[in-house]
Amino acid sequence: MTLFASVALFRRDGGIVFKAPRKEPSADKTQARKSASRFWRGNITEPDVLTKIILVQHDGRTVYIAERATVAGQDRPWVEYRLDADAALKTAHVAACLSELGIDPASVPPPMPDVLEINGVIYRREI
Repeated sequence: MTLFASVALFRRDGGIVFKAPRKEPSADKTQARKSASRFWRGNITEPDVLTKIILVQHDGRTVYIAERATVAGQDRPWVEYRLDADAALKTAHVAACLSELGIDPASVPPPMPDVLEINGVIYRREI
């Protein structure tokens, strides 16, 4: 089972575009990052300029994203953050990565509420 998908953002004619995402063959985060960097650096065509490499992992309702920007040919450090599945699906390139991983947005469970009331007893989730 593939745990990661990657996509690269390119600058083309003043706009930002992305190519079809790719499943990463490694189950290790570090190796997936290295593999994604090598692959996308090797697939740059002439008018495109690489701006960012994005690695996506899905776990339940949480989407883990690691991105590495390239500024003037220099690689910046990897930045990691998490998004809720609904927020992640609003971004086109992350949604494409999720579909590459085989994640159906309709099958993602709803978010867990912070407060539940069952038979008059109030349960609060610790955040």
